[in-house]
Amino acid sequence: MLPLYLQSKLKSLGIYSLEELQKYDYYLVFQWLRDIYPSTDFKVLFDLYCLNHNQSLNTLDPEVKSNLKQTYKSLPRHFAPLLKEVIEKFMHQALAIAKESDNEIPIGAIVVKNGEVIGRGNNQTIASNDITAHAEIVAIRDASEYLGNYRLDDCDLYVTIEPCLMCSGAIINSRIRRVIFGAHEPKTGALESQYKVLNNININKHTEAIGPIDNDLYSLPLRDFLKQKR
Repeated sequence: MLPLYLQSKLKSLGIYSLEELQKYDYYLVFQWLRDIYPSTDFKVLFDLYCLNHNQSLNTLDPEVKSNLKQTYKSLPRHFAPLLKEVIEKFMHQALAIAKESDNEIPIGAIVVKNGEVIGRGNNQTIASNDITAHAEIVAIRDASEYLGNYRLDDCDLYVTIEPCLMCSGAIINSRIRRVIFGAHEPKTGALESQYKVLNNININKHTEAIGPIDNDLYSLPLRDFLKQKR
């Protein structure tokens, strides 16, 4: 049975029973709870561990507690999960922007804060004669101008294709919370395909990668574009 003090917090994650809780990694659940309730202390992690292992609460020795803390601090960042319909809504908007590209590699990106689109971008490298004008960076610049701040804390970036190393660097330095990408980029993708830069806790403490959402759907404009070029 779940302890009373945890029940309401876990309900916010759609977890209503011990059986449901045990389907998830206890570190991940602790990260989700810390995202929603920033004051959540390590006692919750210790209790989640005990519940996951069918162990009585408040029975962990100091060494186990210390190991749990250290492991948690070494993990990549994870925020509370987004609803599927929210992801689909904004990914479709990014896809529509990708399709607006004129003689540019068709990739679309948007920046979202509190459910509002505050930045938009598609590739403009040819039009602006600027190799840095990838869709992600154009959207980040647009959002930064809107907020009057280069730090995009509490913002999510939706992009149709997995970002490259350059864009991943911009994402990390702008402190974007999540990057949700539609399809892998096998040759230059820096989140999963060629590199896993967001998994390096030494350089990234702010951003979580989510994706691919649908490789076939979100890579279609790019595949059609490349076919035409051939």
